[in-house]
Amino acid sequence: MMRNSTIINRQSSIGNGFTLIEVMLVVVIILIAAGVVVPKFKGTFKSAQMTDATRSTVRMARYARSLSILKQETCTFRFETNRLTLVCGTNSASPDASRKLPDDIEISSFENLAGTDRDSAGNRDVQFYAAGMNDGFKVTFSTGNDRRSTVVCNPISGKVTVVEEGR
Repeated sequence: MMRNSTIINRQSSIGNGFTLIEVMLVVVIILIAAGVVVPKFKGTFKSAQMTDATRSTVRMARYARSLSILKQETCTFRFETNRLTLVCGTNSASPDASRKLPDDIEISSFENLAGTDRDSAGNRDVQFYAAGMNDGFKVTFSTGNDRRSTVVCNPISGKVTVVEEGR
C-alpha cells in the first residue's frame, strides 16, 4: 500500500507548475488591464492639480483677509501667471505668502469685482483692506479644455465660494 501512494505522489508532482503559454496569457491580460487603467490615472492627476489650485486660492484669500485685519494694513493678493502671492504693506520685496500653481493649470479668466484695474506688469491684483473688506474677485482655472473651476470672493463679507464646471 505504501508503494502505490508513492507512485501517485510522483505522478501528481509532474503536473505541478505552469506552461509557457499560461504564463504568456497572464502577462498579456496584465498588459491589457494596465493599458485600460493607466490613462484613467492621468485624468485623476489633473483633477488633483485643479483641486490643489482651487484650495490654495481659497486659503490664500482667507489668509489675506485675516492678515489685513490683524496687521491693520492693506494686503495685495496677486494672481501671477503661475504663482499666487500675498504682500502686506509696502514691502513687496518679501511676500508674506506665496504658492506656485501646477504647470498644467492656467488662469483662463480673471475679474476684479471692484472694477479697478490694478494690473502691474501683467499681474492681477486684489486689495484686502484693514476693515475686512476687499475688492472682490472672480478667477477661473482650467486644464486645457477638460476641467474648469471658478473661485469667487465677495467684496463685502470676504466669503470665498467655489464653482466647479466641466468634467
